[in-house]
Amino acid sequence: MKITNYSKQTIDQNDINEVIKTLKSKFLTKGKKTILFENKIKKYCKSRYVCATINASSSLLMACKAIGLSNNDIIWTSNVTYIASINCGLHLGAKIDLVDIDDTNNICVDNLEKKLILAKKEKKLPKILVAVHLSGLPCNLKKIKELSKIYRFKIIEDASHAFGSVYGNSKIGSCKFSDLTIFSFHPVKNITTAEGSAITTNSLQIYRKLLLIRENGQDFSGINRVNFPTKYDVTTLGFNFRINEINSSLGLSQIEKTNKFIKKKKFIAKRYFNEMKLPEITLPCKKILKLSSLHLFIIRIDFRKLKINKFQFIKKLKKKNIVVNCHYIPLNKLKIIKNNLPKINFKNSEKYYEQAMSIPMYPDLKYIEQSYIISVFKKLIQKYKKKIK
Repeated sequence: MKITNYSKQTIDQNDINEVIKTLKSKFLTKGKKTILFENKIKKYCKSRYVCATINASSSLLMACKAIGLSNNDIIWTSNVTYIASINCGLHLGAKIDLVDIDDTNNICVDNLEKKLILAKKEKKLPKILVAVHLSGLPCNLKKIKELSKIYRFKIIEDASHAFGSVYGNSKIGSCKFSDLTIFSFHPVKNITTAEGSAITTNSLQIYRKLLLIRENGQDFSGINRVNFPTKYDVTTLGFNFRINEINSSLGLSQIEKTNKFIKKKKFIAKRYFNEMKLPEITLPCKKILKLSSLHLFIIRIDFRKLKINKFQFIKKLKKKNIVVNCHYIPLNKLKIIKNNLPKINFKNSEKYYEQAMSIPMYPDLKYIEQSYIISVFKKLIQKYKKKIK
């Protein structure tokens, strides 16, 4: 048996048919499919505006630029996230800083509050906080929103893992507690456009800026397109970050299956909770079954007690044809980030990285495959326990 990845796309014949239809149509870019896809996301998340783009890294950069992040501004995020959550600030010349995580693996709001109090005294408050929903579990948005009102920073939700997640009575993407939300539609995410992303916001001003930035700054407002169909102005520095019609048509087909995919993953997650109860394994908090879109299922193993290194354990899993992943190397360990940070102790992030791994979680994971995964984990842990004795 071979479990080839921790996650993968689920594509059916309807998806294939939709893409073929678009390939046979008149427009492969700047057509109606992208508008329809954006409208579907808007309806699903209940946000006012949606701007679809080529990938989440681009969306994060656009979001920072739309808010006005620039040289000598400061941007913060969680220490455990993908590099794109913070290098969007570096691209715009901003200064960066990081906040340690809590036991949900998301940004610790207690640490955030302490850091904000100190930053106010030192006049180093952030202009933007990127709030990451790691694995699809929403972070404490209510508290973050309260702090933003006191310390006057903007909130970008990095919801790359969280399309379909719920916070309170709202879908992530409603922007009830933030200025913008970023989704990723990479193949391993909850729905896919092959590569792609979307930004949601409730601000018309921000939305208009996003449209300009996405299209190389081209501005058609105030121009009579009937008399001057090719005339435009360029009012801001932008990029070509448009999503194409092929990607959007796949997204349109996939979004219809969002809830179905999440339901399947909840069944898989419940089985992990029921059958991987070992003292050496720390499972995620159970609220992921209600709130999370379950992009990842992150477990922790106390490898020190087993007297083995995590990566040795991962090699053993690979020999048994099980592929897992580690999300993520803490940002403070990366050279490009380390060089831009003061020396800070991120003890929770360090412990997390020493112990955490993402085990297989995707809608098409078969019952027999999951049985094999659970069995291999139990046997390996038992083997190392016997060696200790």
